[in-house]
Amino acid sequence: MKAYLPKFFSFKQANDLVRIGKDYDGGYLVSKSDIEKTDALIGLGISDDWSFEEDLLSIKNIEVFAYDASISKKYFVKQIVESIIRLDKLKNFSYWVKKLFKYKKFFSQNNVNHIQKFVGLNSKCDTYCTFFEVLNETNHKNIFLKIDVEGSEYRFLDEILENEDRITGMVIEVHDCDIHLKKIKRFINKFGLSLVHIHANNYSPIRSDDCLPLVLELTFSKHAKLSNSCTLPHKLDMPNNKNVSEFELLIIN
Repeated sequence: MKAYLPKFFSFKQANDLVRIGKDYDGGYLVSKSDIEKTDALIGLGISDDWSFEEDLLSIKNIEVFAYDASISKKYFVKQIVESIIRLDKLKNFSYWVKKLFKYKKFFSQNNVNHIQKFVGLNSKCDTYCTFFEVLNETNHKNIFLKIDVEGSEYRFLDEILENEDRITGMVIEVHDCDIHLKKIKRFINKFGLSLVHIHANNYSPIRSDDCLPLVLELTFSKHAKLSNSCTLPHKLDMPNNKNVSEFELLIIN
């Protein structure tokens, strides 16, 4: 299925893209050059999938900060108990047991940190923090950002712009693109890093009147060498939903 993007999404593709994270949903294309320059990864939003953080750490030994208040050891134990109590969820038992052990194994490493907070809201509630507070938790100057916070990304786009000098690369999932196009356009135009890849998340639909995808995965780079050619989807791209055809992205001139 074809999907169309406005002209301001036009970009030059990085010529050293690699896939980080698991197949299908959870994996992103990033510039290898940015990874080489990175000394810390900040992942905003992990849910029960930290494959991106795990994969990047296997490539380069850096410090990882993962922010998400929705999961914890207690959360995984609760899922295990519910899968035992309810016969209709028994098939999920092995899944959640494996997740619990993988969670404990990955986040028990000295250089891997899980901070149980949602990012983007300045609130008196302890489970929320601002993007500035996230950056203040580390002295690293070369940070890679992975952002998938289900719409809260719009709360701190300006804070990203104000701290772009500390960012080596970034993948960000932007949601509800139909009602946030002006914000996305402003961010792309002002951000000092280059937009080097776009992928449409096919778990979300496209708008019928202009075939605009509602959720996009954008990759930005500080260090990549750029190519004059651009192919979408990229050969390393995979549909987020493997049971649905990939969107063929076209940029309107």
